[in-house]
Amino acid sequence: MTKPANLIIEETKENLVKVINESGLPPFLVEPIIKDLYNQVSILKQQELEKSKREWEESLKKEKEKNKDKEVTNG
Repeated sequence: MTKPANLIIEETKENLVKVINESGLPPFLVEPIIKDLYNQVSILKQQELEKSKREWEESLKKEKEKNKDKEVTNG
């Protein structure tokens, strides 16, 4: 069984807080690190969204072509 996403999210947050606390860095040094991480994640999220859109559009196009081929062979 796959672990539920909400539990994975909570564990990830707890782990991040633990690492930050254990680093001993003051907040003014942690802030730019978190900003950099956020920017990287944001870029990756956008790339994933664009990939998903392309794959979905390709899937729709293939489905449409399949249906068109069926009409030709049945017609």
